[in-house]
Parts: sequence; structure tokens; C-alpha cells
Amino acid sequence: MSNATATKPTIEYETTTFTLKPDNIGPNKATLLHARSKKNNSQFYKAILYIHGYSDYYFHDHVCVEFLEHGYDFFALDLRKCGRSIISPEQDQYRHYFNDIHEYDEEITLSIDQIIIEAKDKVKKLILYGHSTGGLIACLYGSAGLRHKEIGAIILNSPYLAALETSFTESMLLSVATTLRLSKDIDDNWYNRTIHVSSRGEWNFDTSKKPIEKIRAHGASFGAIRRAQQELMSRGSCIEYPILCMCSHRSLKPDATWRDEYTQADLLLNVPTMRQAVSTVGSQITFCEIENGIHDIFLSSAPVREKAFKLMFRWLKHLEEDWME
Repeated sequence: MSNATATKPTIEYETTTFTLKPDNIGPNKATLLHARSKKNNSQFYKAILYIHGYSDYYFHDHVCVEFLEHGYDFFALDLRKCGRSIISPEQDQYRHYFNDIHEYDEEITLSIDQIIIEAKDKVKKLILYGHSTGGLIACLYGSAGLRHKEIGAIILNSPYLAALETSFTESMLLSVATTLRLSKDIDDNWYNRTIHVSSRGEWNFDTSKKPIEKIRAHGASFGAIRRAQQELMSRGSCIEYPILCMCSHRSLKPDATWRDEYTQADLLLNVPTMRQAVSTVGSQITFCEIENGIHDIFLSSAPVREKAFKLMFRWLKHLEEDWME
């Protein structure tokens, strides 16, 4: 077990709850957190909209702090049926359930409308940030969502843009679950145990919102993810503004035995497949592999994530210089 725990910074968030359209499961809501930067001396209103991954929620205060220090207002969205947006214990069994990934367009549009209001008379510069499945959601919205023209750039953290690499048996089981629209708890392949403080990590997130041993996988949702990936790939180079993609330098397929190298690789997605998929979605792409990074780059060990922060803000500085021209 790790002896190091990440220090939790104190941040004042404003919370907005969106009441959303109901679906076949019942009512829905989404939760938007907003932290204000006191260091934006720019002529622009700079904002980040953070979208989390599958079976996940926002708990990345340290990421928020970095953006605030660089003059960006920080917005984080807990999607419907995730984290702060789970309405009831009954709905918890449907954590991150969706029939169509475009369902999330509703809360993203409402969030961008809120950001437009916050910008007031300043010229708005909005960066959409997506991790894993959130990266897929961000790319789809960024290409054709209702407010996609309000977006200035996208940052992708290990985006789930292509199908998982699985064994024949795993592939068959996933296919059956998808076809029959079954829901099943599956092992997370060590990943969440590499990051949570109770096991081998340093992050003290709420395990009722993000379980560390089992992930609830919905056949309907994985079917929707596959369709969304195919839709995005069929559009070709559809995102017109700059994209930064960051991921680990390598992938590992874990087995039943713990190995320390699990804390230095992506255990969920395949890096070469990710690179190939990202290369097809836009014409202004910067792809950066972070040595010893894990699936969520900014939950990697301190030296690794510091390197990633420096790289990201260097990229953003160049972007801001382009805005000035």
C-alpha cells in the first residue's frame, strides 16, 4: 500500500444542477462545478470544460488548481448517472448507463451556455477537455454538437476512440452482453487499485462514485460507444480547431498477479491504436506520449504528471499566442 497521499487543495466551487430529459430508466440530472480564476489578466475569458470517463466522476482538484493558476476558469461536468448526478440508490445500479452517446449533448450544451453567460463582454476562449470515454464524447460534440462553434480547442487525456483490444473469449462475451443489452460487474484489471489510496495509489476519491475493484458494464452503453466510435471515424478529419492528445508511452495487458509496472502504463487502452484513431479526427493534432504515464495521465506519479502539466500549458501558451494574432 502506498504511504503517500496527494494533498487535497481547498477550492471554492459553485454548483449548478441541470434537470435533464428523462430516459427509459427514469429522471436525469447533471452537475456542473465552477471555480473562478483570480489570475486572468488576458483580454480573453479563458475557460476549461472537463468531461470525465466511464464509471468515473470529477475529483481532480489538483488539475483545477493548475488551470486556475494559468488564468482559466474551470468547469467540471458530472454527467447524468455519474458521481454527483446519481439521483437515487436505485439509479446507482445504472451508473453511466446510456443508449446513445449523443444523450450527453444536452448537458454539454447547457454547460457551454453557462460559460457564455460567465464570459460577459469578453472574447471567450473555451477548451473542451475529455478523458477516456469523455474524450470520445468531447470529439463527437466538438465536431457537430449544437454549440461546437463556441469551442476553441480540445485536450484529450487517453481518449477511448477505438475498440478495446480483447481476447477472443472476452470479445465474444462483450458481443453477447451488447446484443442482449445485459449489465454486469467486471474486473477493472487493477487500474483503479493503482490510483486509490486504500490500495497502491495516492488519490482518496469516493469509491461509492468510482468503485475500485468492479466496473458496472452495460451492454447497451458499450454498443452505443461502438456506434459512436464508428460515427466519428466515418466523419474523417471533422474537427477544425487544435487538438492536444496526451497518453502513456505504452500499454500493458494485466493478469491476475500484481506487478509494479502497472503504475507506469495504460492498463485499459492500446496506445498505438489510440494514436491511429486520434490522427483521423482533425488536421491540427499534437500527440504526446508521456513516459510512465497511466490511463489518466494526471493521476500518474508526481514527476510524470508534472511533466504532463508543463507540456500541456506550453501547448496552451502557443495557442494563446495564436489568439493574439
